[in-house]
Amino acid sequence: MRLNQNTLLLGKKVVLVPYTSEHVPSRYHEWMKSEELQRLTASEPLTLEQEYAMQCSWQEDADKPSCRGKGLGTEAVLAMLSYGVTTLGLTKFEAKIGQGNEPSIRMFQKLHFEQVATSSVFQEVTLRLTVSESEHQWLLEQTSHVEEKPYRDGSAEPC
Repeated sequence: MRLNQNTLLLGKKVVLVPYTSEHVPSRYHEWMKSEELQRLTASEPLTLEQEYAMQCSWQEDADKPSCRGKGLGTEAVLAMLSYGVTTLGLTKFEAKIGQGNEPSIRMFQKLHFEQVATSSVFQEVTLRLTVSESEHQWLLEQTSHVEEKPYRDGSAEPC
């Protein structure tokens, strides 16, 4: 199980919770039926059974968050970055984004990520953020309103 399996991050506009099996049919699987979302995330459509398997792999994976223009994505990414730096001790982040997803590319650049690679084969760009002391301080300032709270009672359902 992951360190953050029972962590809730509460921002001004978003609440981030662990991705559990209960989210699969009611939220995620329905969202991922959108052709636009599949295109923007370079995802393939999955069956419900495949989606449950994916959720389970994300829950166990040590490496593993219309509302456009309202700052929800920015706040969600900032909260995850802050959690990664302050709780998990991470200092490097990488995002791979479809070349045509200009809003996401701009958002990550606004969050101090730098483009480090382009793949014409996969039609994606790679952006990276290395957290220096000044970046860490900036991140703390941007997320001073984010609260970390327990999510549920501390028990996670098995996959």
